[in-house]
Order: sequence, then C-alpha cells, then structure tokens
Amino acid sequence: MLHMIWPTPRGWAIGIGGVIWLLVAMINHTLFALLFAWAALALALVSFCCALFSLHGLRISRAPASDACVGQMLSLPLQIENSRWRRRQPLVVIENLPFTNDKSHYAVLPPMAAKSSRLFDRKVLAIKRGEFKLNHIILRGGDPAGLFYRERRLKLPAALVVYPPSEQLQDLLLHQNEAIHTATGTPLSAAGNSQDFYGVREYTHTDGMRYIHWRSSARYGKFMVKEFERNAVMSVAVILDAQELAVSGGDWSNLEYLIRAAASICHYCSDLYCTFAFAAGGSKPILVTPKLAAEVKAEVMYDLATLQPGKQQVQHIIDEWARALPRNTVIFALSLSDNLPLRSTLESLQEQGMDLRWFTARKKDFEPAGAKQSKPARRAAADSNAAAAAPSGILTPTFLQPALGIKQAFSSSN
Repeated sequence: MLHMIWPTPRGWAIGIGGVIWLLVAMINHTLFALLFAWAALALALVSFCCALFSLHGLRISRAPASDACVGQMLSLPLQIENSRWRRRQPLVVIENLPFTNDKSHYAVLPPMAAKSSRLFDRKVLAIKRGEFKLNHIILRGGDPAGLFYRERRLKLPAALVVYPPSEQLQDLLLHQNEAIHTATGTPLSAAGNSQDFYGVREYTHTDGMRYIHWRSSARYGKFMVKEFERNAVMSVAVILDAQELAVSGGDWSNLEYLIRAAASICHYCSDLYCTFAFAAGGSKPILVTPKLAAEVKAEVMYDLATLQPGKQQVQHIIDEWARALPRNTVIFALSLSDNLPLRSTLESLQEQGMDLRWFTARKKDFEPAGAKQSKPARRAAADSNAAAAAPSGILTPTFLQPALGIKQAFSSSN
C-alpha cells in the first residue's frame, strides 16, 4: 500500500501566492498584504490536512468480476466501506485495464455516508480479447477546495477472460450422415432446416429456448420442447492458422477475423448434437480432440480468447489429431494464406474422406491502407502469390474480405 499527497495546480498557485504576499508584507509592512498572505497559507494548511485524512478509514476489496466478449460491457465491481463517523466526498478510482483502448480508466465514486458500505460497479467496454491479470488500484481523494490530492495504491489481484465475439450463423449446410438417437430411441432435437416435427418432451438444460412448445408447457405446467426427426451432424472440426508473418496490422486483422469465425462456428455447433474438434498453431500448439460440442465449447472459447500468433504452423501438428476424427467430418480450415504446404495437408485430409471447407483471409486483403511490409512479410506474401498462381489441384479456398461479415461469408460459400 503506497500513500502520496501532492498539490494541484490551484494549490501551487495559492501556496506560492501566499508566500509572495508574505514577503511583500515583510518588506513593505503592509497589513493588507499580511492578512492576505496568512489567509492563503491558512487555507493551504487546512486543505492539506483535509486531503491527508481523505482516504483514512476506507476499506476496499474486489467483488467477483464477470467475463465478457469483445464489444460487451464488462463489470468490475468494488466493495467499499467507510468505517469512520464522517461523510466522504467523491473519490476517484483509477486502474490500468489492458483490454480497453485507454491506458488508465477513471471512475468517480459518489459521496458516501458515515459508517456505510457500497458496491461500486464499474462498467467498461471490452475491445481486446485475452486472459488478463489485474493488480493495482489507485484511490484518489482530496480536499473540498481542490488544493491537494492524495493517492493510495492498493494491490488487489484478479483475473478475467475476454472472449472473442461471435455472429449468429444460419444453417451451414453440414452433411448429415446418419440419424442420432438417444438411448431410448427418441429423436433428438437439433437446429437447422429440413426438420419433420415428431412430438414434445420435457425441457432439459441442453435444449435451446427457441424449441420450447409454449402451448404444451402451459398445459403440463412445466417447460416442454419440440422434437424433430432429422439426420444429425456426426462430427465438425476447425483448423485455425496463426502464423505471425501472415498476420495483418490494425485492430481488425485477418487473424481476428478468423478467430471470430471460429467462435461463431463453435457457438453454432454447440446447439447441435455433434462432436467438435479444434486445432490451431501460433505461439503454441492447440489441439482439442473430438468431444460433444456443448461440452467442449468452454474449452475452445478459452483457447480462442488466449490464442496469439507465432511460428508454430498448424499443418505440422495435426497428423495425430486428424487420425482421431471420424470419417466424413466437416472440417472448416481457416488460414491466413494458401501456401503449398498447407494446401497439401488439407488435400490429404480430403482424400481421407473429410469434407473440407477452406477459407483464407490473406494479409494483403486486410492490411491497412499505406502500411509497409517488412522483408519476411513480403517474402511470405510472394510465397502465397506463387501458391495462388500454381495449379489449384482438388481444393480451392474461399478468399475472405474485411468488409464481408462472418454470416455473409459462410452463407455465400455453401
């Protein structure tokens, strides 16, 4: 805990003015100058004492913070207690929040009554994904005249996760290879098109709210959901490329675009009865073997939130992972380039019976106007152009554009 007290610009003006008037009174023996000097110095002394005790008796602790997605308001509550028998004037809470654009976030705590406590809920807009460690909070108080301010630096560690945003996707036209039934033989409800109504059953926590049959729910006095007969999706996988040399600059980079696309696919599949797998390169290899999509969603979203670009190439780490995928798995390959090694790996997966959907967000398409490329980046771009000029083989990527929304891009590719 660190305490500091400093004069404000107004405090400097009053203090220096008082000293000057005191010197004038001592030289000219003027009563008016002497009274003015003592008044200024007395005000400065009283203000200093008020600022010195402005934070005395305050107890602060963190309340549980909620995680959020990029673009959402994030709650950072503080539990503040005034243990003294005097009213507190407004205070300022300052904290460095790396998931916002501002270097430091300022929030004004309203006046507090004597012997009172308050949950001070700070709302901030999260604009950067990742796992963040919060540590210090600065509490700033002062005097009523605004001549001095005092700061107390408190160590209050906390951690939170900002997840990537996702878009609501329509039917991805996934292959349905065979019907999936429960142990009792009752068809499972699932989202999508071409569904024939079967009946209703009691609601479970894995069912979507949009499947609730309200008339039956009112009749039975509990939530009932509609069921459909349909062929279910057996397996879906996402491969994400995160080579640092192929990542464009700016806030809306090609990597952030692909991470949002992967999050949207994961969210879409979590409403289906299917398995989901995930693989990504970058700063470290990420491999999630096939599991029920609803169960693995939290793990995949955390991996997407913390994913950072690096030298690890995804095509070098998915051999064993790919062998665990069932045949006819729908694989969404999200890459930053269409280089030949990656193309060969994806074509090999396609030859093994996988349904490949290849989407590429090239650096040159997402680079901000006027941005200059380094020599390694120009070399990587040249390799990508050479790959594009080469024979396309059996697999052709869909090239994404920054102005094209995720929903529109995936709908137009089907």
